[in-house]
Amino acid sequence: MAQPPTKGHETILLVEDEPAIRELMARRLTRLGYTVLVAPTGQHALDVAEQHIGPIHLLLADVVMPRMDGFTLDAKLSASLPELKVLFITGESGSSVSVRGGLKESGRPFLLKPFTPDELELKIREVLDTPYRLTDARDLRAQTVMVTRPPVSHLPPHVVSRV
Repeated sequence: MAQPPTKGHETILLVEDEPAIRELMARRLTRLGYTVLVAPTGQHALDVAEQHIGPIHLLLADVVMPRMDGFTLDAKLSASLPELKVLFITGESGSSVSVRGGLKESGRPFLLKPFTPDELELKIREVLDTPYRLTDARDLRAQTVMVTRPPVSHLPPHVVSRV
């Protein structure tokens, strides 16, 4: 049997354009101990983030929303909040096949709708407990190289070779 996740203490910016889904998720996350900032649109989320005093640890955003999609919102928020982690949610409709493909390819964390409250809870904990922000596969490869290979300037001259 899986261990129940640790009770949350972080702040989550929840951006979902469907009122019923937004309300259910906000209630569940609040009960789990998270501080939940709620926004129905990308622009509203930018306003909420700007007015919020204190850290925002996670952007939990629908990918497909009117006027501003989740990717654009993430790009705008991460410019001023570089440590902000992101978890995208997206539906299973045929129109979102390319969105889901792009998410898988990018390496960004996501959940497909419909998901259970337990799946949401576990995925949020997984993303928050990751020591770095997953942006896309290129960034992850660059971070891996930086971590596993010392800078050339720190190597003795006989070890440095041209590639």
